[in-house]
Amino acid sequence: MAFKLLVIALASLVAAQGPVQCDDMRVRRSAHSLTDSDWQTMQTVLSKLHLDGQFGRFARTHDAVFDNVHGHSAFFPFHRRFVLEFENLGRQIDPSFTIPYWDTTRDYRTPESSPVLRSAALGGNGEGAQGCLQSGIQGNWTLGFPNRHCLSRRFSGGDGSILPWVPAELISSFIQRDDQLSDFREHIEFSIHGATHIGLGGDAGTRYAPNDFFFYMHHANIDRLWWQWQNSQSRLFEYNGPGTHGEAQLSDIIPEDRAVSFGSQAVGSVMVLGFNGMCYFYDSAPNAPSRYPGASSDDNGRMKITPVGNTTVSFSGSSNTASHELEMARIHRALGEQAELREFFPKVALLGPSRMEINSPSPPKDKCGGYKKALVYPARMKEDWVKMHGFVPERVEKVYRDACRLIDLLNNSTYVSPY
Repeated sequence: MAFKLLVIALASLVAAQGPVQCDDMRVRRSAHSLTDSDWQTMQTVLSKLHLDGQFGRFARTHDAVFDNVHGHSAFFPFHRRFVLEFENLGRQIDPSFTIPYWDTTRDYRTPESSPVLRSAALGGNGEGAQGCLQSGIQGNWTLGFPNRHCLSRRFSGGDGSILPWVPAELISSFIQRDDQLSDFREHIEFSIHGATHIGLGGDAGTRYAPNDFFFYMHHANIDRLWWQWQNSQSRLFEYNGPGTHGEAQLSDIIPEDRAVSFGSQAVGSVMVLGFNGMCYFYDSAPNAPSRYPGASSDDNGRMKITPVGNTTVSFSGSSNTASHELEMARIHRALGEQAELREFFPKVALLGPSRMEINSPSPPKDKCGGYKKALVYPARMKEDWVKMHGFVPERVEKVYRDACRLIDLLNNSTYVSPY
């Protein structure tokens, strides 16, 4: 109760006094960088949250607001605030606790081989008729929502495998070509968001997915990509598309439930990291601005930001920052071979040849003299997943076909993925 009153007080303070800058910022790290000791520390915190009933509480709330979040503009701000709420509870147990993000593009070819799914980390596939998870930091857990059951996982490929997820190059394309949030949100929901949920299956593939801690790591990554897009498009305050009551507005209240309440917090208060309680940043994304950005409108009346602070912007969706320049250099070279790629990578098309592109050798060849093709098609979204979210099947299919077309164009050029 005291914590809920604190949230309400903070929301009132923001409304009355304007944005409040964070005094202490924490960093969310890549899950791929965590040690076994890091996972053990996390397990201690999560076990206490489980005993306190927090996993069931958050799963219940996610189920309750599901239809007002997915397929709506609230998708990004809700999950930003939802993950933060869970993280703050963990920090009451251990002040050093932060939720790592799982960049699943780094594992997209053979997801089941990800180090994040090893037994010392999240654990792997479920076992037995119910798909009960018996390894990892939530191994042998029994959950109470929506009924008493074991935490389950059912990998999508059968025989312990997971069908391919989404390559970084597709996310890079979304970041570059989507100049409206409504387009970016739909692309993310119809690709990397759904692919990872479906791939793990079990609880992760349901409306009560927050039963599985993967959910928080996955949505921390989705939040990282949103922040990356916000900065790359210079539109921190861009918010459009379908809202709960008509066209989305920054004044809309973030969907909430009695079990997990945000104190009637407005969407506009969570748009900028480093302010209004959003006291975190990512180790592979732009830093929080040094002061609250000024908002202005572009020629189409859409809100833009006046950049402030020392913020480095990248057009890549990968957390592997060491390879961003190489990815862009190879894509730039491919643009000269496949003109259709320009519609997928408009930001790169505006750039001149980079130093790396000029000085680097041609991509490696295979034994037969042809260029290696590393990119593979992502799995198609399942019909029951599309139906559960109320998505329009034709729109989902279009995003999938565009993804396959992009992969074909890259594979028919000399492009070789550095990831």
